[in-house]
Amino acid sequence: MLKIEHLKKRFGNQLVLDDISLEIDRGEVICIIGQSGGGKSVILKHIIGLMIPDGGRILIDGEEISSPTKKSSDFEKVRRRLGMLFQGAALFDSKNVGENIAFPLREHTAYSDDKINEIVAEALEMVGLQPSFRIKMPSELSGGMRSRVGLARALVMKPEIMLYDEPTSALDPIMTDKINDLILSLRDKLKMTSVVVTHDIASAYKIADKIAMIYEGKIIFSGTPAEIRASRNPYIQQFIRGQRKLHYAVGSESEEESALLRTVDVGQIKQRVTLDRKLRRDKSFDAASRDALTGLMGYQQFAAVMKDEIERSIAEQEPMALALFGIDMLKELGDRFGQQFCETVVREIGRKLGLSIRGSDSAGRFSSDEFGLILVKTDPALLDKTVDRIRKRLMEIVIKAPSGEEVHPVLSAGATMCGETNASVDVLGKAAGQALGRARQRGGNRVEVAEVPKSQQ
Repeated sequence: MLKIEHLKKRFGNQLVLDDISLEIDRGEVICIIGQSGGGKSVILKHIIGLMIPDGGRILIDGEEISSPTKKSSDFEKVRRRLGMLFQGAALFDSKNVGENIAFPLREHTAYSDDKINEIVAEALEMVGLQPSFRIKMPSELSGGMRSRVGLARALVMKPEIMLYDEPTSALDPIMTDKINDLILSLRDKLKMTSVVVTHDIASAYKIADKIAMIYEGKIIFSGTPAEIRASRNPYIQQFIRGQRKLHYAVGSESEEESALLRTVDVGQIKQRVTLDRKLRRDKSFDAASRDALTGLMGYQQFAAVMKDEIERSIAEQEPMALALFGIDMLKELGDRFGQQFCETVVREIGRKLGLSIRGSDSAGRFSSDEFGLILVKTDPALLDKTVDRIRKRLMEIVIKAPSGEEVHPVLSAGATMCGETNASVDVLGKAAGQALGRARQRGGNRVEVAEVPKSQQ
């Protein structure tokens, strides 16, 4: 639907976009990530016509909408197909919420006041705001509420493509999750194509069908969240692991938040870059290494990543844990509804797991009914709570069986911390596996945590 071909932009002597190419399908959510000042927002401004490229072109449904020969005025017709949520929402401070939302309708349509009021009310409802909000002034709103109003203003023109410029910037974890859920809800309800610029890798994992990473004006990665987590590119790994916003999409607790938010140690970052370079020399993984059904890492790749994380945990003296999740009674589900239904259950749980973890963690599929999760920088005292919250998030899935019955998969989990005496893939995997076995023996639908052994086995 939306295609960017060889886009180039220079400001003076600085080359900001250097041969950028992207293709976004209808109804897809793509997140563009990268460092601040890397050109992410410049891409959005080209899509919506606020900037004209020095080279390349942009097409919607095969029709060229932007190129060096186009003018900003040429965008008047196509701009109605586009909506944009600017960073900070960019509301008019002198207008109340209702007037802000109604502004594009008054500028670009001949609707009556009654029709405009009706559309404003629908937009407020769509972003989860009460009708009473329409008389509030922007100064009375929190950052999250301002973002919702800005989104409502963009939605009144019923855009086919929605552009988001840092929609969760400066928001707390809880409000960030609400905005992310809203983006997904709009995609599902309106089949809207979404382009999201963000530096928050956790948000990208939660909402993106595809992630593109820009570095020094070039796209250095484009693929699924599972693929970027498995990348051995040292810059990508430093970016996704260096994110200090390490809250879980499944919810947050103040004690865990304080445990995860640590001061950046420059020495540790340098040490990690050195290790990542070594890992890139030693290993190379491709799509064949991933599980075909879920898109998660296969066991061989997962084991190699776990070995790397064990080495990093010891080198940096940072806690690391392994959790195994098992689908309870999957065989029984197969007997009732067939093998194809079982594959649907496994695929949906794998997808949910990929969306329910932090950017610093890694997930893989171990067997027909088991998944593995590597948790870095996890407080041992919170391990059981952390794993249980992820387990419960996976159990939110509802799958309709061939009979029409709605099935809620049930999972058990086993987990263990990495310590000096069990710092190997085999020993760590055995301990987590035994904990998962105990959980199932005790009736399932629970979490068991294995203690760190006192000596290597």
